[in-house]
Amino acid sequence: MEKTAEAVWTSALSFIKDNINDQAFKTWFLPIKPIKLQGKVLTIQVPSKFFYEWLEENYIKLLKSSITKELGADAKLVYSIVMENTYGNANPYT
Repeated sequence: MEKTAEAVWTSALSFIKDNINDQAFKTWFLPIKPIKLQGKVLTIQVPSKFFYEWLEENYIKLLKSSITKELGADAKLVYSIVMENTYGNANPYT
């Protein structure tokens, strides 16, 4: 059976939750939504550019470890950032 983005992300979250405090987990990981899984590439949606930058600066090793654990050594993580609706365009960009 092929894995889904949701299943991979749920397993990754379980690993992440075991490695950080509860408040950080709720703040930085619960708002993330798994979007798609293509091969070894997991796309996740984050609420803002700031959110993405914070994850990259503070949790990239933990994210990489959790995704590698689920998908293998050549796993990749792609972010889809929800842009603020400043130009009337509510579509996220990748």
